[in-house]
Amino acid sequence: MQSILTHTKMEMKLFFRETLALLFTFIVPAVSFVVFAIMFKGTSYKGGLDYFQAYIPSMIAIIIFTTAFFSMGLQVVIDREKGVYKRLKGTPLNQRAIFTATIIKGFFAIYIGAIEILLIAKFGFSTDLTGHALQFFLALTFCSVTFFSIGFIVSSLAKRMNTALGIALIAMYPMMFLSGATIPIEAFPEILQNVSHIVPLTYVVNVLRDGWNGTLFTTDALVDIAILVGILIISTIISMRYFKWTD
Repeated sequence: MQSILTHTKMEMKLFFRETLALLFTFIVPAVSFVVFAIMFKGTSYKGGLDYFQAYIPSMIAIIIFTTAFFSMGLQVVIDREKGVYKRLKGTPLNQRAIFTATIIKGFFAIYIGAIEILLIAKFGFSTDLTGHALQFFLALTFCSVTFFSIGFIVSSLAKRMNTALGIALIAMYPMMFLSGATIPIEAFPEILQNVSHIVPLTYVVNVLRDGWNGTLFTTDALVDIAILVGILIISTIISMRYFKWTD
């Protein structure tokens, strides 16, 4: 337990030193949420949702993506390239402690980022928050774990920081713009609507909206949940097969 706490402290220090991770986790989603709220807060969306019912979950979905890819996947590659994990081999810390600390850091970033969006919505726009807090928390946690597994694929396949950064940046555009997280999918031409079905964040957006609006345990949510479970299983298998803490 002590080794987990020790490495968690180190991970937190590294997290707050990484400008890119902080930018994409706390600044970009919050600024996007405010700008879109000013522009579209009077608009209705699919299912009769208002802006806040649709886009509080959506912006938190972006935080999940940026945390998994930038704060975790990219950061692991950076630390590995710098020899951080190699040096830790000579300490009492083991790989289980490192893995646990990395996951704790990921949850910390996502929960704090989510609270930031909720505070902006509540005090900046005087909107009512969800009446289904437990469902939303379960959806948030499940989606986070699923994307953590994808983040570890990035750190499994990328050996250098530039490669991992390139993967994250390339993934960022379809994740943000073709998943429904920023632009309604129904506003796209049919070909892009079809492309959205292969974007993993699409299903995160849907599940988070179900949790936020109290429909997580309905049959309508089953397909999205099942797809995310499949992604989690496949990503975990790939990560376990190829992931290495040291070169």
